[in-house]
Amino acid sequence: MHRIIDWNELWKAVYAASPLRKKKDLDPGSAWDKKAAAYERAVNDEAAIAAQEVGMMALLPGDRVLDMGAGTGRLAVPMARVAAHVTALDPSERMLEKLAAGMAAKGLANYSCIRMRWEEAAIGENVEEHDVVVAAYSLGFYDLGAALEKIDAAASRCVCLFWHAGEWRTPAEIALRQAVFGGEGEDVGYPDYSYIINILHDREIYADVTVYEAVLTNRYASPEEAAEEWATLHEAPEESLGTVAEHFAAMLEPDGAGGYLHRKRRRQAMIRWQKK
Repeated sequence: MHRIIDWNELWKAVYAASPLRKKKDLDPGSAWDKKAAAYERAVNDEAAIAAQEVGMMALLPGDRVLDMGAGTGRLAVPMARVAAHVTALDPSERMLEKLAAGMAAKGLANYSCIRMRWEEAAIGENVEEHDVVVAAYSLGFYDLGAALEKIDAAASRCVCLFWHAGEWRTPAEIALRQAVFGGEGEDVGYPDYSYIINILHDREIYADVTVYEAVLTNRYASPEEAAEEWATLHEAPEESLGTVAEHFAAMLEPDGAGGYLHRKRRRQAMIRWQKK
């Protein structure tokens, strides 16, 4: 097939334009170890959208599921309540520790963990083929085409990917990043799901797409707590905490009980394909 645009090379160009991303890629496991507690707090309020996404996957009771980039178990824990077994793969030891704690809290034991970067995975050797492979917001690879080919090879029944539809960051977040990081803050994040679809199409993988709205509500005791969480997740310099706190003081809504809410509406996409 004649291609006017090489979507994987275009993705690489966008990816390589971020100096902050290059630093994180040197040792993602260590980078996420430092963020594990803040990340867990950030996703604790996403149970409703996680349940919606698990329902969209149409998992079967006998499925063995590989969750690539499982993090603290936002999807792995509810998937383990539906599927026969969940394998959680992530480069961060601390993230997987929190995932294991979440499984224990729900009384679940039908899971296993693999601490590994996806680039190091060899299907059939150190990672087995699974019925279903899931990758939710964990496709931050320089060579996305190679990562997707490996994901496809790891699945015997179907693949479910979750990614954003439209801009990665809101205008308010872009302004905050510029205030905190200067020129490096102009990084607008990853390209949206249309790149993924086209990269798959170039590899003769023709996926179904469901675009949906996710309503996310995070709860905080104070603007300062929200600022500390954001600063940890984005590796902001300590001297910028005041600027970040001012941002959240303007963005948060009182919850009527002394706390604060941060409401976000995002368009997201599930990309799903059946294996032949």
